[in-house]
Amino acid sequence: MGWHNDAEAKRLLTDAAAQVQPIMRKRGWIVPLLTEFYPPNACLLGLNIGGGGGRTREVRVRLRQARDRTLFYPFEHVLGTLLHELVHNVQGPHNSVFYKLLDELNDECDELMAKGITGSGAGFHGPSKGRLGSHAFVPLHNPPSTVLREVAARAAEERAKKQRLMTRGPCCVGRASGQASGAALGAQ
Repeated sequence: MGWHNDAEAKRLLTDAAAQVQPIMRKRGWIVPLLTEFYPPNACLLGLNIGGGGGRTREVRVRLRQARDRTLFYPFEHVLGTLLHELVHNVQGPHNSVFYKLLDELNDECDELMAKGITGSGAGFHGPSKGRLGSHAFVPLHNPPSTVLREVAARAAEERAKKQRLMTRGPCCVGRASGQASGAALGAQ
């Protein structure tokens, strides 16, 4: 679509994909396509299309803030949303089982980040749909060892902040589709 700063959108998607790749590989999860979307509903941050259980076809993540599409959410926010949507690979409703697994994934992700461990972004294996990032090399997201503790602490703080805000559960129910934007990952 040629939105403002598509390169930044691609970087956020590739970094998030690389960070969750070891978690996905460990569980045997494959998501054919990871894309950015910008739905009209400002509360909707992500979407797992296909319902999981081996049927997930696409995960969509909001990268840009609802009131200003030129402003991006921080990496930790995007990563948290992606982890949330990955839980839907195996658990549909937002219940205690869902949040228990989400907590496990968050802890595992923090540990991986603290150790500087990422993957290649593999696990997002769909055929190209001609969107941004569809054939590109997925770079590794390895923060320098001098800032690993800071990165892990920021990620934990962001999760804690989101959990305080969402004490009553998510503000959106259902799986309404959103308007797709220009960024996507579907590397072969």
